[in-house]
Amino acid sequence: MSRRLSLLALCALMSGAVAACSDEASDTRNKAQTTTETTAPHQVKWLDLGHQITPAQWLVSRREASLRPVDDAEVQRVAARLDTAHGLYRESERMIANRAAQLSDMLVPLGIEESATSLLDDLTGIANDVGMTEGFGAVTQHYFNLRSAKVTRDAALADLKARYGGKRS
Repeated sequence: MSRRLSLLALCALMSGAVAACSDEASDTRNKAQTTTETTAPHQVKWLDLGHQITPAQWLVSRREASLRPVDDAEVQRVAARLDTAHGLYRESERMIANRAAQLSDMLVPLGIEESATSLLDDLTGIANDVGMTEGFGAVTQHYFNLRSAKVTRDAALADLKARYGGKRS
């Protein structure tokens, strides 16, 4: 009988824990929805899969008051650059856009102001081998480490070019 009581107590405890997890997940989803609903879609900190804007629109518009249209010249240019970066780094355009924005944000506390689009241009420009082994995230981290060590922008890009540039076939 005591074994049965222990089993019932354990089941009650487990169902309470599962309910708490369920409530917590629900709270997290509700907070995420509220945050997303109150933040303009192009001003979110991270572009998720479910966002209805293109990575290029988000990257170009994220610091602006309104979302630029898909046919905007700069959005088109950045879309082409993201497509090139996707081929080089074998990461999705969304993830590349997120990493470029993240790197831009990480440099600010160091007193370095570089836009996400200029970082995308620079770091796409240093890679020459299609399908290179290193991902865009790894290259952005390396760039950040160099800049954190007070290496100039030009010297950091030269270092990355020497390390990751390879030869075009």
